[in-house]
Amino acid sequence: MSEWMLLLMFIPTFFLISISPGLCMMLALSYGASLGVKRALWVIFGEVLGVSLIALTALLGYTRVLVEYPVFMQVFKYVGACYLLWMGISGWRDAKVNTATMQVDCRSAELILRGFSVAISNPKSWIFLMTLLPPFINPALPLGVQTLLFISMIALIECFNLLIYAYGGYKVNRLLLAQGRGEILGRISALMMISIAVFWLISS
Repeated sequence: MSEWMLLLMFIPTFFLISISPGLCMMLALSYGASLGVKRALWVIFGEVLGVSLIALTALLGYTRVLVEYPVFMQVFKYVGACYLLWMGISGWRDAKVNTATMQVDCRSAELILRGFSVAISNPKSWIFLMTLLPPFINPALPLGVQTLLFISMIALIECFNLLIYAYGGYKVNRLLLAQGRGEILGRISALMMISIAVFWLISS
């Protein structure tokens, strides 16, 4: 087997896992629907930054702290759940807000921070990346080069999939607006966020 085969095998593996519906994908869909794809790019940028930071932390081995001290993972979980609950409730209340108004109210820095906060506070992302990445590391190859390649691939694949969801949300929302039911998608996304937050809070 080629020394780079593990790296090549990682691409379809991460792509299939990344594109499956999850918290970051639902957030991209929601903001693509409410703000349009162009404005949702700021949210996507924040999410990609967060996921890349988690991946870098996992590759450097710092996630071992989360294994040795599970209290840190619990803190991540509860802080993320509370933040997600707040976003879900806000999204439900703002479901009928005019899109143009939302575009004015949401500054780029705020959108980046929202995307980054959701990605970095998602305990599933930490658990997933710190268990997925180590088996793909080849000790025969330079660690620095592999780290750079893994982070680049994760960022590109995650960004591509988030764009798919944002564009899908935008198209579906336009269809619903034409039928006079523009708030439906926003409320579905809000309910999903609230449901995930409640699950995190009550799960052990």
